[in-house]
Amino acid sequence: MGDAGSQAQAMGSSTAARRLIAVPGALGRNVVASLLFVVDLVTFMLQALLHWWQRSPIRNRATRRAVVVQILFSGIDALPLLLLIGLAMGMALTPPLLMAGNSIGESEELARLLVVGLALQLGPLLTALILIGRSGSAIAVDLAQMKLNREVAALDLLGIRLTDYFVAPRLIGGAIAQLALSIYFGAVALIGGGLVSALVFSAEHLALLPALAGAITPGDGAIFVIKNLIFGLIVTGTACFCALKVEVSRTEVPQRTQQAIASSYALVFVIAALFSLLELP
Repeated sequence: MGDAGSQAQAMGSSTAARRLIAVPGALGRNVVASLLFVVDLVTFMLQALLHWWQRSPIRNRATRRAVVVQILFSGIDALPLLLLIGLAMGMALTPPLLMAGNSIGESEELARLLVVGLALQLGPLLTALILIGRSGSAIAVDLAQMKLNREVAALDLLGIRLTDYFVAPRLIGGAIAQLALSIYFGAVALIGGGLVSALVFSAEHLALLPALAGAITPGDGAIFVIKNLIFGLIVTGTACFCALKVEVSRTEVPQRTQQAIASSYALVFVIAALFSLLELP
């Protein structure tokens, strides 16, 4: 009995050791798979945009309409939701900062803090998350259903490139919508928060509003535009890329949609973190 127990304990220890050793290997495989996914995604988006630019199908009415429709769906339809979230965030963050303004310093420093924290950092991130939930999931389902129903193959037989009329317009429309929505969010959060703080606490807080515009430097504006355009491209590009991986089964549609949403979330947070590191003095 003692020998049997010792053997079982040794086997258990050996199994635990093998599992422990396998952890770095599994982690490495996941990292490599993630890097390959990013490389394939970037290649997919660059090829779609490059072919679109070379052929210049923007002169085509169908392509222009697809870009406009994507902007309207991703941008205009999201305005009420973004208005509510922007006001909520402005009301939650602006009054406490204004009440603590005496300990923070001059009004210019306080305005700079509000603009950077609320409009330049939080605004693009929240807007991208909303874009993922609304447009990213819808694009993934739409293209996946087209691929599953053989509509993509039919377009190829007709000589119509999917990237020209379904992928590139979504990339461009999503990037424009992301930038516009982020500007809208920042304006609503800053102005709305300042007005609410003035009404609830002190009318002196209105004096901060003119300083908000001067708190943005040209470098801030350039980084803000680039960041939002990248976010828009990532959200729509990931949705298209994952959706077109659907093959023959209908169960792949929710799977690829889930993959697109999860990948978009991860990439947006990583890119936001990288931009934050680059913006450090």
